[in-house]
Amino acid sequence: MSSFINRIFRLPIYVHLLAVALLICLIIYIILKSLDSYTNHNQAVRVPDVRGLQVKDAAPFFEQNMLRYIVADSVFTKEKAPGAIVELRPEANSKVKKNRIVYITVNAKTEKTVPVPDITDISFRQAYALLNARGFKDVEHKYVSGEFRDLTLGIEYEGKMLGSGAHVPLTAKLILVVSDGNMLPPESDSLENIIEEIIGGDESWF
Repeated sequence: MSSFINRIFRLPIYVHLLAVALLICLIIYIILKSLDSYTNHNQAVRVPDVRGLQVKDAAPFFEQNMLRYIVADSVFTKEKAPGAIVELRPEANSKVKKNRIVYITVNAKTEKTVPVPDITDISFRQAYALLNARGFKDVEHKYVSGEFRDLTLGIEYEGKMLGSGAHVPLTAKLILVVSDGNMLPPESDSLENIIEEIIGGDESWF
């Protein structure tokens, strides 16, 4: 054994360097293969395009591709059936690793409703901004006779005035009823008019 070791040490230096280089390459190869195995290298699958399907009908497609899924969000659109899958993250047909979680957005079964804010006696711009902040996008306005210009008097929906806090769909078409400022304030009765009404124009009072 000792003679074998002595022979190794007697080899030229370049042989030792070559042996070290081969050993390093072997170690790197083993590490890379281990990483490939850990990260499932070259085992990518495609996200199935299950948009338009119900979640229970889409489940087998995820199972076949060894993917997991979670219903993460919901939206409402009249163009899709209630409960149908609307969106996927990652997107449909994109390549992902096996056992990846796919996040699903489904179409809500009922349209989301929110309460309207109290917008009476504030400016038209403020009222419009408040409705937009609540999520209402289809907002128009109409002017009616009123004392103060651009003062909001109320909200009209489907021909009816809404009270503060009334729940309506976010897709509802709302109409802000706004004062046009053309109504003249009633004239105050002067003392002379009051006296004239009392005596009925009878000068004998004087």
